[in-house]
Amino acid sequence: MSTFWKRLRFFGIGVAIGLVLVYFMFGKRDIRCSYFPNSRVLNDLRQKELVFSPTALCQKDCLALDSLDIKQLFAAGSIQFDESEPRKEPCGEYELITRLPDMREIHYRVQNCDSTVTMIYLKHEETSCACD
Repeated sequence: MSTFWKRLRFFGIGVAIGLVLVYFMFGKRDIRCSYFPNSRVLNDLRQKELVFSPTALCQKDCLALDSLDIKQLFAAGSIQFDESEPRKEPCGEYELITRLPDMREIHYRVQNCDSTVTMIYLKHEETSCACD
């Protein structure tokens, strides 16, 4: 057997061992390329448990939003940083706008705590809900 093939075999064994070690050390991480502030906050909001305030729950039913619509709110939302209060104590609040696939533009506010995200309210400008 030539030295080239011997070296290639040892190289392949080293790469395989390295891949196994890297998988066991870093394997099950959720790695996202979220470098901009909007995507970093949305990524943080998606990873926490979502809780609805009584007002937001009523508005969700009034606007006929289902779980896929709610998921879309946090996937494609645009954070209005000038109207948000990220350093508010004890939990920061963010004002967001999302255009749903059915072309409705939903405005909503969330409270971002350590382990939960609380939906404070949902609004659609063409629909009025008697939820207060």
